[in-house]
Amino acid sequence: MTLKNRILQIFENHRGESISGQQLADELCVSRNSVWKSVKSLQNEGYRILAATNKGYILEEDNDIVSRESVIAALGDRYSLADISVLKTTPSTNTEAMTRLLDGRITHGSLIVADEQSKGRGRMGKSFFSPKSGIYMSVCLCKSVENMSDVMVITPAAAVAVRRSIAKFTDIDARIKWVNDIYIGKKKVCGILTQADIDFESGKAGTFIVGIGINFINQKFPDDIKDRACALFDERPVSVTRSKMIAEIYSQLLDLTDDLSDRSFMDEYRRYSLVLGKEISYSLNGEEKRGTVRDIDDDGALIVREGEKERKLNCGEISIRSADNEWI
Repeated sequence: MTLKNRILQIFENHRGESISGQQLADELCVSRNSVWKSVKSLQNEGYRILAATNKGYILEEDNDIVSRESVIAALGDRYSLADISVLKTTPSTNTEAMTRLLDGRITHGSLIVADEQSKGRGRMGKSFFSPKSGIYMSVCLCKSVENMSDVMVITPAAAVAVRRSIAKFTDIDARIKWVNDIYIGKKKVCGILTQADIDFESGKAGTFIVGIGINFINQKFPDDIKDRACALFDERPVSVTRSKMIAEIYSQLLDLTDDLSDRSFMDEYRRYSLVLGKEISYSLNGEEKRGTVRDIDDDGALIVREGEKERKLNCGEISIRSADNEWI
């Protein structure tokens, strides 16, 4: 770790507190001039570090540059040894995770974060708008799972983790659209994409990569999604830094997926569902169907009533008819 990164880690662990140049020099066994040069370098990178005479240096509380150091500080001691990578840009954090998996560089709990994605992806091959200053993260879960129903609840667990984290730091009423989107009102704020590495000889899934993309601060959305997408915050200042939100989602997701046979979180998934009791449309074998969602079972499947019949949907894309007769 470079001197600059060591100083940044100290700042992140004491965000909003005054630390003198002499304190830093003594703790790191370097000269005050070396400390000053590293601080200037951080300031040039955009870190909001105040330097006050007789007070020392202060990393401002609302500084919102995401770094490995800021995420580790937000996670605390429990995950101090976690494998965390923060990239300025990448085609996709899930793609990066898959590459590292093939290279044998993934462990349980590996976290990859990017400030920007050039080829962000959603389900069904759809693109995901991923400009700078969003939250783009992939969490790697290394588990040997034989029961397919356990596999199916990983994405719902991620949705609950995101909703809990938003609720912790804001007063936003975020809702879950089956199976992998988070909405605020009628607009999508978050998408989740779970990919699995399957061992075809054993038939077991060994590694899951959970990709989460959140529109954090309002951007100029492209014309094709501007009426369907929104961000957590319209403008700065905001109530939470991205690093704190990332850390909370990460820890919540690891807790919720520690024992996949424990489906107690599905009650929360149902409580904040956008689809229960609603009319939906979906495609089945190339044919458009409509029905009313009666329930979501503990495996994450939709129970849909069509006239006198009921159907179970385990996957797919749906549209919801809203109270004012719009399809979401």
